[in-house]
Amino acid sequence: MAAFENIVLPTPAQVECIRQMDTLRIMGLSQPAGQQRRAFRYLNQSGSGKSTCAKLLKRHVEGQPGRDPRKKPILHVTLSTTGTPKSLATSILNEVGDGYSTRGEAELLLERVKTALNELEVELLVIDELNHFKQKHLAEDAANTIKNILTMGWVPIVLMGTTDAQTLFTRNRELKNRCLPQVVLQPFVHTDAGSREVWTQFLHQIDLELVGRGVMKELSGLGEPTLAKDLCEASNGLIGEFHNIVLAALEATLLAGERFIGHARLMAAIDAWCIQDGTIDHNPLRLRVSG
Repeated sequence: MAAFENIVLPTPAQVECIRQMDTLRIMGLSQPAGQQRRAFRYLNQSGSGKSTCAKLLKRHVEGQPGRDPRKKPILHVTLSTTGTPKSLATSILNEVGDGYSTRGEAELLLERVKTALNELEVELLVIDELNHFKQKHLAEDAANTIKNILTMGWVPIVLMGTTDAQTLFTRNRELKNRCLPQVVLQPFVHTDAGSREVWTQFLHQIDLELVGRGVMKELSGLGEPTLAKDLCEASNGLIGEFHNIVLAALEATLLAGERFIGHARLMAAIDAWCIQDGTIDHNPLRLRVSG
C-alpha cells in the first residue's frame, strides 16, 4: 500500500500547472530586490491534484545539480486550521523549523518570516489550504498580508485551496490583480470523449506502475475503457477520489493474496468510500453487474 501511495504520475494539466509555477519562480529570480512580485492562485475541488503539483515542483527544483540541501528554494506551507492572520506567519515559520513560531504578534512574526525567506533563499512560496481563512474580517487581513508580501517584493507566491477561498479574491481586488491567469485543474468528465481518453491513459499507467513496482502480479485492467469510464464516474473525475477507491480495494486484494485488483474489490471500495460518504448516489460498477 505504501508503494502505491508513492506512485505519482502527473496528468497533462498538472504538467502545465507545474510549468506555470516554475515560470513564476524563474520570473522572480530575474527581478530586482524589492520589486513587486506576482502570484498564481489555484482554487479547485479537493482531490484535483493541486498539492501534488507543488510537491513535484519542489522535488524537481531541489534535485537540480548544485543545490544546497540546507536551502529551501520551494517552501510549501499548509495553513493551520485556525485560519487567522497570525497563523499565516506561524505556518510559514513552522515549515522552516522556527522553534518560536507562536511567540509574538503577527507583525513581529512576519519580520521573522522575511528573514527566514532570505536566509533559506526561498524562490517560491506555496501557501496551501487557503480556504482555512474562514472568518470574513480575518480573511481580509490575511489577504492584505499576502498582498503586502507581494508588493514589497519578498517572494512570488502560489496560493492553493478549494473554491471556498474564492471570496478572498472577490473581496480584495488588489490581491486578485496581482495574480496571473492560471491553469484550472478541472475534474475529468466521463461523458466527454477527450477527457475520458486522457483519464483512461492515466489509469493504464497507474496499472503498469502497480505491476512494475511489484505491488500486483498482474494488470488489473484499470485502463480498460468501460472500467475506466465507471471509475471516472464513481470518483467524480477527481484523482484524489480515484486514489482512495484503489487504495481501499488494494488493501482487500493484498489481504486475500490475489494477483490483481478485481471488479468485486473495486465495487466494494466504491460502496465503502463513495456511497457511504455520499459523494455519489449510485455505484456504476454495481449497476453494470446488475444490468
